[in-house]
Amino acid sequence: MTNSQLDMINFVLIANPQSRRVDLFQQALRGCGLSMAQLVSYEELLAEKNSLTDWDGSNAWFRFEAPERNFVVDRGFVATGAVVDDSGDHQRISATAAYQLPEDKGRILYPRQWYLGWRHCLQSWMQSLQGQVMNHPDNIVSMFDKIRCQRILENADIPIPCSLVRKEPIQNYDQLKERMAQQGCRRVFIKLAHGSSASGVVAYDYRGENERAITTVERTMEQGKLRFYNSRKVYQYRNPQHIAEIINFLAKETIQVEAWMPKARIEGRELDLRVVVIGGEAKHVVVRVGKSPMTNLHLGSDRKSITDLPSALTADNWATMMHTCEQAAACFPKSLYCGIDLLIAPNFKDHYVLEVNAFGDLLRGITWQGQDTYTTEIKTLLQQHQGLPYVHASSTHQTER
Repeated sequence: MTNSQLDMINFVLIANPQSRRVDLFQQALRGCGLSMAQLVSYEELLAEKNSLTDWDGSNAWFRFEAPERNFVVDRGFVATGAVVDDSGDHQRISATAAYQLPEDKGRILYPRQWYLGWRHCLQSWMQSLQGQVMNHPDNIVSMFDKIRCQRILENADIPIPCSLVRKEPIQNYDQLKERMAQQGCRRVFIKLAHGSSASGVVAYDYRGENERAITTVERTMEQGKLRFYNSRKVYQYRNPQHIAEIINFLAKETIQVEAWMPKARIEGRELDLRVVVIGGEAKHVVVRVGKSPMTNLHLGSDRKSITDLPSALTADNWATMMHTCEQAAACFPKSLYCGIDLLIAPNFKDHYVLEVNAFGDLLRGITWQGQDTYTTEIKTLLQQHQGLPYVHASSTHQTER
């Protein structure tokens, strides 16, 4: 592709300006000899100070980033979600009251309503655009719904942990214990259906009268009212009342519940993988070695290289695992890239896709053929752009599988 052709490509980056993802993507563009992306903030879009149509065109490429670390934006999505029809039993707040919410760092506030608002905004912003997208909102909102995502994977015969909410939801603590007894499952992972970065995740172990919850959720009592916060600290609860309060709170917001599967270990600690699939190929991989059942790196887990994996993981088994990740990504055909969380069983052969992350490509310091994830995405897109366009923003909404 000539320099003049490169100059004709206009990237539009929708993000919160303070996000480190913005700088990393802009650096990758410069490294590829491209102009920097036009940055459009979620806050300005929500306030209708900007419109994506201002930068639309046949040469426009839109990239939606995670709407992270901005309370004003979170509050705006909650407010938007107030007018979206939904039959769930989640906490609700009016748009007017949502806009008046004071910032309370880390507090888990209306996650279901937030998701409904974000989904509505993404889909409405894209309706009239003629440009193209790196990851289409249809795919993004499906990946960000853990229950829907797992159903898509299951329908494609991707190996996943057994789900306890496959047929009907679990709405409270008592239903959870009853469902676990029915399915003979003593250990489960409970996840907010629309959470990220281990928000609202509980590893729950129930054996007779003994139960334990390991979680990033901090339970507090302030002025006689229960409040729940996300924390970088991992808590253990053994008091049944406290566990019930946490699970009841999460369940009202919609939860994914799945079997807590044993993981392979190195150095005496459990591991899993984050695999970034770009353009249909598994490329960047980081091994996450946990200090708790949650292996998220921001919780203090150690980063390891694939060279640190033991010889028990054969080349054939590794190839099969990477192929599984590619098949999982293929379930979302309107997305250029995604991050796959892959569990490896203790036999270093069996494996299960835990999650597919629309924004799972932030792996600083991890390269593939000398390139970081953002550079690889851009170069893959440019290669595809020499042929047929990747995916038009205005394409009809449809289920992935």
